[in-house]
Amino acid sequence: MADNNVSDHSVIQIKDEDKDDVIGENDGNMATLTKDRNDVELIVSSIRGKLHQNPPSTARSCIFRIPNVLRRHNEKVFVPNLVSIGPFQHGKKNLKVMQEIKLWYLHCLLDRKPTSETNLEYLVEAIKSMEQDCRDCYGEKIHMSSEKFVEMMVVDGCFIVELFRKTASEVPVDDDDPVFNTSWMRLVLRKDLFLLENQLPWKVVDCLFKHTKENDKPESEALLMLALKFFEPSAFEQDPQANGEPKHLLDGIRNSLLASYPQAKTHTYWEPIPSVTELLQAGVEFKCRSDTWNNMLDITFENGVMEIPPIQIEDNAESLFRNLIAYEQWDPSIQNCNIASYAVILDNLINTSKDADFLIQKEIICTKLSKEDIAYLFERLYSDTVVGYFCYAELTETVNAYYQNRWHRWQTILRRDYFSNPWSIFSLAAALLILGFTFLQTLYSLLTYY
Repeated sequence: MADNNVSDHSVIQIKDEDKDDVIGENDGNMATLTKDRNDVELIVSSIRGKLHQNPPSTARSCIFRIPNVLRRHNEKVFVPNLVSIGPFQHGKKNLKVMQEIKLWYLHCLLDRKPTSETNLEYLVEAIKSMEQDCRDCYGEKIHMSSEKFVEMMVVDGCFIVELFRKTASEVPVDDDDPVFNTSWMRLVLRKDLFLLENQLPWKVVDCLFKHTKENDKPESEALLMLALKFFEPSAFEQDPQANGEPKHLLDGIRNSLLASYPQAKTHTYWEPIPSVTELLQAGVEFKCRSDTWNNMLDITFENGVMEIPPIQIEDNAESLFRNLIAYEQWDPSIQNCNIASYAVILDNLINTSKDADFLIQKEIICTKLSKEDIAYLFERLYSDTVVGYFCYAELTETVNAYYQNRWHRWQTILRRDYFSNPWSIFSLAAALLILGFTFLQTLYSLLTYY
């Protein structure tokens, strides 16, 4: 019996110890579960705090950062070298020198006091009233305080207005003005001010212009023409043409280039066309359109003749092309990729430096760059872009149909090899005459035999 009691007590003791172990394990599991639950709640709280109820950009967005897929081809054509405008490039160390000139231009404007409304309080109040609309123009949230954002809009906008007026000689230029004492500064400023990342909403510049104007000209039209005349040497030497109110300066340049361009039907499907050299072999003739009312985009093809308006290619051409093409890719309100379509046509036509040299000789391309540089420029201009609505679909279809017709190539070979000079014509005629006499002689011999 004693042994049984001991045995029973041991069993009871073991069960109590197991019970303690189970309770300990449960407490540990509960602690782990509680910790995991707390961690989950912290993560959920963190994510919820970062969620946006509104999209990061709106349909009103028109100023964007250049994506890396486009920037990687040539980053320097998207980055300002002298002046920062707007929030994307604001505060860069290499651009701080120009900040002093911008503040001096603002002082000159206020000191001149062209109107009774020209005072700093009035200008700040006017821009402050449209602050949210201005922020919505940018393709991402601007993390700047209201004070810094409005200050930046006023300083940058007044600088642009004063620069345009001084360039047009509408206001006096100080003898010590470094912008006009050094020609290179204006050249660099023209390039910096059309960069997509370096833009102000047009409403800001227009508002500041209206409150500081000295005459009774139509406000928006006068400002737009001042802007286009400022950019004219850099915008492919095209005649400035106002075409509605733009969203910013780069949009104004694009609208001016499209102003006299007849809008053709657009297509999502298109085929490339042969190069200049290949088209010449098929008998295509190239002509430079000298009509002053034609703009550079108005390329036509009819009866084997391709007419291309002249285009001025300067050192800044790649930068302007790339920023215009990037803008067409980003702005949701732009459907027809006119500039990108034009780049496609030039890229198709120019495969080698020989093609570029031919267009230069025809004065279709006017440039101081080498033919190798021109060929390289258009070869990679629209890489990694999507030309959703192509503007030259009918032209490419007509050109390809003409090129694929063998008769046109045979005519070209005959003209080149046999009718290019009088001696070739004489040799062909003599050969045909000899062939004719040989045939007649053979025929006479056969008739005589039979």
